[in-house]
Amino acid sequence: MIAPILLGAMFGPRWVGVGALIAVVATLWLLLWLPRSAHAAFRAGRFDRAGRRYRVIASLAFTSSRERAATLSRAGCEVAAGRRERAEAILSQLDPGSLEVAERVVWLNNRACAILDAAGDATSALAFVDEAVVLRPDVPAVQHTRARALLAVGRIDDAIAVLDSMRAGGELSPRLEAERCKDLATAWETKGQAEYADDYRERARLVAR
Repeated sequence: MIAPILLGAMFGPRWVGVGALIAVVATLWLLLWLPRSAHAAFRAGRFDRAGRRYRVIASLAFTSSRERAATLSRAGCEVAAGRRERAEAILSQLDPGSLEVAERVVWLNNRACAILDAAGDATSALAFVDEAVVLRPDVPAVQHTRARALLAVGRIDDAIAVLDSMRAGGELSPRLEAERCKDLATAWETKGQAEYADDYRERARLVAR
């Protein structure tokens, strides 16, 4: 019979304390620093770096919800980097029917973005994001995706209305505000309003600086 041993009996109390400290530091790194650094990299447009960090978070996750969140974030990085096939491959790892509401909203939004970025079936993209809006109508990024889909299917006035309403809840991040202004420029140009379009292009340029 193999004799059972305890960490303290084998290495002494000092090493147990060191091991506990290492465990605490590693836990804080995983729970606090790594997610924050991944989010910061994404906001800065460093999508490959963010994706690598989300992959680490997913591989070390100690709950299924954290693993799903990291997986969805990885897919978002691939969408933002313009890699539709990789994004959809990641999203296919998740069953949308088994996701919680917030997770499903991200899944639907990312699917719609991947389709739109690849100039795919805009009607399908609109269906995905419409479902997301029903679940969470208060998320500006989801509203932005819906506006993009409306533009793609030719519903210009509806797209302008959505883009105009995005700031109702407060200020947007500079990146999202710049994208909103670019899409408004596209919409007004499509309607033959060159002055409006130029104005929004200038706003997008100033915000993005």
